[in-house]
Amino acid sequence: MPFQRVGRMPLLLATVKGTDEVGRVFRWLARRCRKRVKQPYECPDSPPKLTWFDALRFKRHYHKPGWWIAALFVVGSLFWLFTGIARLTTPVSLPEQWPPGLGSLSAGMSVWPEVVALYLMYLPACVIQVYEAINMDLEARMRAWRRACLQHQAAAAKATESTEAAAAPPAPPRPRPRLLPSHADMRTVSFWLAAMQLIGIFVFCAAVTTELVGKAVPLSDRIYRWVISFEFFIGGALFTGSSWMACVEETGSYWRGCVPSRWADLHSVSWAAVFFALHGSLGFMIFGIVFFSYTDIGWASTQGIMAYGQVWASLCFIISSAAGLLEQANPEHL
Repeated sequence: MPFQRVGRMPLLLATVKGTDEVGRVFRWLARRCRKRVKQPYECPDSPPKLTWFDALRFKRHYHKPGWWIAALFVVGSLFWLFTGIARLTTPVSLPEQWPPGLGSLSAGMSVWPEVVALYLMYLPACVIQVYEAINMDLEARMRAWRRACLQHQAAAAKATESTEAAAAPPAPPRPRPRLLPSHADMRTVSFWLAAMQLIGIFVFCAAVTTELVGKAVPLSDRIYRWVISFEFFIGGALFTGSSWMACVEETGSYWRGCVPSRWADLHSVSWAAVFFALHGSLGFMIFGIVFFSYTDIGWASTQGIMAYGQVWASLCFIISSAAGLLEQANPEHL
């Protein structure tokens, strides 16, 4: 089967172009396989109308890892948006008493919601995403298992009808989800973007946990700069790299997911998911590097970078995650 790989080590398999056994030209995208939605060659030429509220039906989607990832990111980003708006006010960011204490208004409207979002929403979502990437071939293995079961049933029936006493072959074992990556998983862009985002979440957790400690006890400026701001930058950089790889995974191109290049991009929920995730990640990264580089930044400038690096970035992740939910509810929509 002819194929085309986009990327180099470790960005190996992102898209496949070729011809199937009946001569039909197809294009396979790694993201659509990981999210368990239909490939472009399986979708109708005229895509069906988007169903907007079907993604909220828990009983229909609870078994899909992609649905859980998008839902957890939506809720976590709403928490993060709340903290970003609260940090624009002086009672939250510049309280009269410092440190204000863990039970203060400043901690309750800034750091505590971030801690809840990171540990209860973002971290589980990233763990599920690694599981999703490791088992992106599970549906293909299940289809192969069902075909093998049909062949086994036919062979067993033939052996029963035969006059010769031939033992029926054993039934094939049902494929199980994997918890650890295989060598093949490490040759896909999907695994590396999920692993990079998981590492980024751990870095964010370390930064925000340190900031929470700073609400209770005094911390030096060096700790705020090198532990909180620098780790926030590193976490944002890891998220940016992961989101860029998601763009490669979705489009098969190094740049097409970063900027709109076709009219069809603006109608694609999958493209919107990776595009807004990338720009939200850039916001978090720039937020961290600004506060790391400029220690004497004024209040007006602080509000500006806060509006971009937390409010706008959180809105981008809300849009991206909502697009991910729509993607799960509309598997035939590109």
